[in-house]
Amino acid sequence: MKTATNTYQGSGMTIRELRGITTEEFQAAIGAGRKLAAAGEYRAAAEVLAGLALYDPFEPEVWRAIEDLFRRQSQPGPASLFASLSRAMAA
Repeated sequence: MKTATNTYQGSGMTIRELRGITTEEFQAAIGAGRKLAAAGEYRAAAEVLAGLALYDPFEPEVWRAIEDLFRRQSQPGPASLFASLSRAMAA
């Protein structure tokens, strides 16, 4: 296990890349999180989207989806923070 951790840390790869998750699969997972949010399943949506953010923190669409989740819940402060993260990752 120590060897795998060292390889990951030295490679600069995301968990998404290490797992071989395709762009299509990742976008589908983001879409699932968005659908949960649209259905009012905020906790489930947050869990899905937070997991995706861990798998690829450099994907701006994940942060946009989390921003949207907070906007749906009328929480402009956190929404603004995640909007900033989205813009930073897109740059």
